[in-house]
Amino acid sequence: MRYRNVYKAFVCTIVAIIFMGTVDTTFAADTEIISVRIGGDDNKTRFVLDVKGNAAFRTFSLANPNRVVIDLDEVNWKIGPGGAQGKGLINNYRYGLYMPGTSRLVLDLKSPVKIANSFIIKGEGGKPNRLVFDFAKVTQSEFAKNISQPAARAKAVTATRTPSNRPAGKKVIVLDPGHGGHDPGNLGGVKVNGISEKNVTISASKNIKKILEASGRYKVIMTRDRDIFLKLRERSLVAHRNNADLFISIHADAFTSPSVRGATIYTLTEKASDREAALLAARENKSDIIAGVDLQDEPDLVQNILIDLVKQETMNLSNRFAGELAPELRKAITVRKRSLRSAGFVVLKGIDVPSVLIEMGYLTNSTDAKLLMQKETHDKIGRAILKATDNYFQKNFAYN
Repeated sequence: MRYRNVYKAFVCTIVAIIFMGTVDTTFAADTEIISVRIGGDDNKTRFVLDVKGNAAFRTFSLANPNRVVIDLDEVNWKIGPGGAQGKGLINNYRYGLYMPGTSRLVLDLKSPVKIANSFIIKGEGGKPNRLVFDFAKVTQSEFAKNISQPAARAKAVTATRTPSNRPAGKKVIVLDPGHGGHDPGNLGGVKVNGISEKNVTISASKNIKKILEASGRYKVIMTRDRDIFLKLRERSLVAHRNNADLFISIHADAFTSPSVRGATIYTLTEKASDREAALLAARENKSDIIAGVDLQDEPDLVQNILIDLVKQETMNLSNRFAGELAPELRKAITVRKRSLRSAGFVVLKGIDVPSVLIEMGYLTNSTDAKLLMQKETHDKIGRAILKATDNYFQKNFAYN
């Protein structure tokens, strides 16, 4: 009997948060953000978006760390790879698609602020409109008074895992391109060739999907197939809902030393295998925080389910798959000396499916950064995953 038959009915709770805010003007489908300008100092800062078209917006604030979040009706971003350094009261900012119909801009703050003013200046003579936000420094206690609370929460939805959507004779693999939308991941490759991690992972995952599906043995589902944000919990639920046999999260790493390069495979454990693994997990686990989502807002029901899903059997199978993948990846591309590591990745926790996280290389290394945007490299990784997957299923399960 396959291990997942031990699990009966699981409850999948989907939480949708609708934030309070102010809406201005009307939305046009072809709205574009074409530039960003920041002026001011550590007491007062103006943040300006140049907008081609109309842009409805809503704002709210979050603490720990301090952030201001600006939600817009869906726009096209024409301002770079997904994030940049700020100025004055703004440490940096990130942007992208949050969900269909909504784009999100997250401002990470140097100091607590209040929005002293926000308004739109209509462009004349074909010039873009300007969406203006004036920030003024305040105390942390004043900032805390303006922290937004969810206006409403969707009703919980229950579901049972069933094999009804499983194609006959095929295993189901979920590929998870890391980051996306207003969470660009690490920007280590921007200085090399203008790429961010979210672009590397989606490109690689699409090519890996083709390799796996071309074998005829696997159905591959991607957690995202475009530049959109997904919470970490939502990614693992994709595997859960689709009765997946494997979950593979695809990432690209960054490091302070530009000389470090090579791929690494991570599996889940409560205690990190080393300090570097612990730091990476901490950084990846902040994706939801960076994207303006309050991780502490998960209902107790979800937390309890996620804890129950972390079964020792699942972690054992994850380690077996990682053991098959490591030598195959080593044949295909450059890997780290210690290519198998473990840490407490949130994206691997809430899941009853054998799962690994692959860091394909380092965007902070010029050689890796260039290779990781090449289809040839993606194909090499895809063939290594295919070979490892075949070996894993042949050794652990009978094909059905």
